[in-house]
Amino acid sequence: MTIKHRNIFDWNHISDKLTEEQIDELKSYYRTYHRKCWVYKQALKRFKKWKLLGNSLSIIFATGGITSAVATSGVSLIAISTISLLIQGWMDHKDIDLKIQNCVYAYQSYQHLLNAIKDMMRAGNFNISSLHTFMNNVDNYVTDNSPVVDKFLLKYDNIFIE
Repeated sequence: MTIKHRNIFDWNHISDKLTEEQIDELKSYYRTYHRKCWVYKQALKRFKKWKLLGNSLSIIFATGGITSAVATSGVSLIAISTISLLIQGWMDHKDIDLKIQNCVYAYQSYQHLLNAIKDMMRAGNFNISSLHTFMNNVDNYVTDNSPVVDKFLLKYDNIFIE
């Protein structure tokens, strides 16, 4: 018994109204935007981990500073509070919250675009001009506002491209 690796690019329910060229074009769009969607989803997870780590360390250092100030003099409170402020300052400098927000927007926009491509494939309504406009608008906004996520492209290639 062999285990088949299910390919996400295998399609079911393709409309009979579409020609082979139209099907191939929609599949190529789907592959391209699936890659972008997956990459921003991974970036979102990574930024959330950094935010959780930064907030946790900041809280731990702040709490440790208060307890050590009670047990000893206020010198340790100043040192530990400084570390806590440095962590929060680093997170503000890197603007983690904005990166998370932009990755969420990019991921959701690309997911919406993937759904539109699937609907077009299943319904057989091949309106390529509206799809190109939609793809262009999403790409322009995401490219201008979202962080660079090139390091996740290699990870995608290792997982999905055989």
